[in-house]
Amino acid sequence: MSEDDSLIEEFFSEVNDKYYPQVLEGIDLLDEQRIGEGIEVLSRPLHTIKGVTGFMSGFEPASTFTHKVEDFLKKMQAGEVESDLMQIALAIEAVNTIFMLIEQLRESGRFDQSLTDDIEARLSGGGQTNGAADESGINPLEIEQLPDAQIFKIMVHRLYSSEQLQAVEESLQSVNGDRRLLFDFETAESVGSSLFELLSSFAETYEIGVTGMSNHCKSTFYSWGFQRHLTVFESRETFLNKTGV
Repeated sequence: MSEDDSLIEEFFSEVNDKYYPQVLEGIDLLDEQRIGEGIEVLSRPLHTIKGVTGFMSGFEPASTFTHKVEDFLKKMQAGEVESDLMQIALAIEAVNTIFMLIEQLRESGRFDQSLTDDIEARLSGGGQTNGAADESGINPLEIEQLPDAQIFKIMVHRLYSSEQLQAVEESLQSVNGDRRLLFDFETAESVGSSLFELLSSFAETYEIGVTGMSNHCKSTFYSWGFQRHLTVFESRETFLNKTGV
């Protein structure tokens, strides 16, 4: 193993063992609108990630992107960016994208630049969504009842806010009987890890599958290890035929 390979392995070991738990704590605090505390917790792992990836050959884009996320969080902390639900959702999305980015660079040496460009544009615009509608108040789910299963279709492009998560939780709590549940992510461009955490918390009660995830959703899903609790299906049909992948 070369010195560069050794550095990369050591870095990702730190990511898995140390940074993820800190980031989850920070994201939870942001979601609770405890902005100062959340940013303070996030600042430590993000600063380290920015510095280390800046010295790792091939990972420089992650350092540049992390620096821009840090700048946005500092502006939010200082009150230069309003800490409303849209900005909080953007901050959480941007932090999750850092980890998606470093995983993509590790696996292929490439990354989804269109996604990072979109997020950077929104970060530099003070959290504006380039004309996109505010979906935080929209019912995030459309539910289809089948004889022995329920299909939950995500109806928003981004799902991060506490109101959206509460609506999902209430839908899960209202499920009657021993049913199989499928969450269809075809409409969703990105979701926070908190959504997958919520689904996982019901996995002991129901058999829960997911399908139609975008690359961003897949990165969040696999990076945090939610495949241990939720089953990925190629399509609605494979779910109904009980063929997991």
